[in-house]
Amino acid sequence: MLFRSDFSTIESMFRFDEKEFVAELDRKREQQFLKRVRDYDEQIAPSMRLRGYKRIDSTERTVVFTFGEVTFSRNRWRKGKKSCYPVDEWLGLEKYMRYSPELIFHMAKHASVLSYREVCRTVKMAYRLEITKDAVLKSVKMAGRLFSERERYRLFRGDEQPKKIQADKIYLEGDGVLVKTTSSNDERHNTDLSHFLIHTGAKKVGNNRYVLENKHEIIHTSHEQAKEELIDYLYNHFEITDRTLLITNSDNGKGYSRRVFQEIKKVLRIKRHEHFWDAYHVNEELKRFLKPYPSTLLDLAFKAIKNHQKSLLQTVLDTVESLIESQEALDDFYNFRKKLLRNFCDTRPPKLRGLSSRGIGVMESQHRKVTYRMKHRGMYWSIEGACTMARMILLERIDQLYNLFFGSWRQEYEEFWDTGLGAGFRINHRPHKAVIRKRGHK
Repeated sequence: MLFRSDFSTIESMFRFDEKEFVAELDRKREQQFLKRVRDYDEQIAPSMRLRGYKRIDSTERTVVFTFGEVTFSRNRWRKGKKSCYPVDEWLGLEKYMRYSPELIFHMAKHASVLSYREVCRTVKMAYRLEITKDAVLKSVKMAGRLFSERERYRLFRGDEQPKKIQADKIYLEGDGVLVKTTSSNDERHNTDLSHFLIHTGAKKVGNNRYVLENKHEIIHTSHEQAKEELIDYLYNHFEITDRTLLITNSDNGKGYSRRVFQEIKKVLRIKRHEHFWDAYHVNEELKRFLKPYPSTLLDLAFKAIKNHQKSLLQTVLDTVESLIESQEALDDFYNFRKKLLRNFCDTRPPKLRGLSSRGIGVMESQHRKVTYRMKHRGMYWSIEGACTMARMILLERIDQLYNLFFGSWRQEYEEFWDTGLGAGFRINHRPHKAVIRKRGHK
């Protein structure tokens, strides 16, 4: 007679072992990879001899790929004093490269969401590979180098203009993201990442769901550099006409005031401009300052903003002033009143300007993907690392990070570099004639 425990033992003997099955697949993939390496070496040999190369020997190399760590042999060829490994070039492996380009990309992609140590744990669990946080850091640094190369490539290809977007309304928002950074002497301080958002309006794609059309984001540790990139992008990607309306929105902080956006408007020769003091920040300012006073004053202040009644707002402020008892509170009040009345024209609601509120005031939600990764975890960044990580986050969210690592631009960039154009040619894309400068000449 068989008991229940006996049936359990029999079932366990014949139960599908998924872990062993995956390990078997890994071994098969490794064998297939080694065969492809041998086949390529044999295939490339005739052309190498035709080019004057002579096979010297065969050496081993160990590389970590997304499918496992593999040791493989490949032929070394020599022509005069020049030696090369065709297989390494085929695999995209540079000298002393420990990880494959694909795995480096995967590490960088995960790093845009997770901490470096969490990336190591994720790769170990999902890929069954052991990597170090230093390897993840190197992948992020490689992304930083690629950002620089792609910018140079874009300048080299200045003759190729993209098809310009034709839109009657261009929405532009700007704000800063404060992150903790360290300098070369290990001093800790805060750095403001300048973040700009461009789009052409919100489009409904589902039940109560909207997406921003033609969305593009720019972020940089340098405010001036971010503004230059912003002007460059708007000039090269948008068809500016007499009907173009520039709609801007910000918290009116330093670097994002109406005056800054008016400068951009003048450079681009846009005739129509509507600037908004971000409604969320206005409401928060009112709540913060009027909290100690009767709630009726706050309700009236909200009503004054909603209906754009400056006289009503002035009445609220006069009432608050009469309730202040200390000189310190009075000085704080004068600063608040001066800022509020000076920028009151920017609080006029979109409805009263004949515009829809849809698509205005979306910067805070766009900040979250950056702040989630780079703030509130006790993290400190180098200035360069903060800039690279922020730009990686923006690319990863629109599925463009892969193009940074493997896009066709890289091969074209190498061709430009090989022809000597990488020695310092630079094209300045602005609303005037392009200026070409050679290194060493002012």
